[in-house]
Amino acid sequence: MRSVLDLPTTYKKLSPAARKRFDSIFSFNLDEGRMVIPKSMKPWAKKQFGSVAKLEKQPILKVTNEVVYEGALFNKLRADRPIQSAKSITQKELLALAKKGPFGDVEANTPEDTFGRLYGRSEISASNVAKYDALHGLIIFNKADPLAFTEAETIDHYNAALSWIAAANSEHPDAIYPVIGWNCLWKAAASLVHGHMQVLVAKEPYAAAKLWKEAATTYKKKYKKDYWKELFAVHESLGLGVEKKGVKVFASLTPKKEKEVMLLADDADEAFFSALFRVLKCYRELGVDSFNVAMILPALKGKGLPAIARIVDRGELDARTTDIGIMELYLGQSVVSSDPAKLWAKLRRFL
Repeated sequence: MRSVLDLPTTYKKLSPAARKRFDSIFSFNLDEGRMVIPKSMKPWAKKQFGSVAKLEKQPILKVTNEVVYEGALFNKLRADRPIQSAKSITQKELLALAKKGPFGDVEANTPEDTFGRLYGRSEISASNVAKYDALHGLIIFNKADPLAFTEAETIDHYNAALSWIAAANSEHPDAIYPVIGWNCLWKAAASLVHGHMQVLVAKEPYAAAKLWKEAATTYKKKYKKDYWKELFAVHESLGLGVEKKGVKVFASLTPKKEKEVMLLADDADEAFFSALFRVLKCYRELGVDSFNVAMILPALKGKGLPAIARIVDRGELDARTTDIGIMELYLGQSVVSSDPAKLWAKLRRFL
């Protein structure tokens, strides 16, 4: 597909088996939003959007994952709408902010976990002062600049997070559900600029992970196939995914927010972390400064989810608007301006 709006045409060209697989997970509908632009608005509409006709007839694609009930609404005009901005921040100002925070001297300014402080090659751990959950720590990067990470450092950070999970589990054997989060800068909800990750291990799976596991179990009973493998296969058949070194990477048809990429693997290992870095490298070349990475790892005991990473762009740092509204919060249907097909055209060069 050259554009996600080509999905109806591309779907018809799939083989019967590929369409059946698609239908076992997704539904879609292409509709048109219409309006009448008054004469007084036409000069502005043409300047802002390129033509009045683009506004008066807007193609809108709705895609829904019927297994886990996640959906997206695609309208490329959303990217062109006027947005108020605050004063932009320079790289020099960003680095100055990072160096001002408490992470400049981690040992003096942060608590340590009851099982001690861990030291990695590119990072140091701390206990989170205001915890999400009972076992919640931080992996604080040695570099203050949140956007200066290399591939080797990214792998180091995630390996340090795995070490923290192992240490927490050793002290609390009933805590077996690990999550690693990377909220980069304030648009992604980071309270501090200095680069860092959140790491948790819980006694019960979090709500979304519980839903995914139950949905995958129901899917397996109904179709006799693995949901996660089929999810990737659908994206691959549409030209939106590739598997390398056991890591499945794809641009999501139902992104949570802009430019969502998903990674799936049996285990969280160096190949998994390396693939994630390459996604972020693509993000940086696309001008993305603020992002979220959610990594939900297999349970430490028993069967459960595969290693899952979900990555989204959180928008420009100087934009006054938030990217989350009622559709995302309460209706389970994200409003998205980025195009998964166009994202994949750029991303596949990095993989």
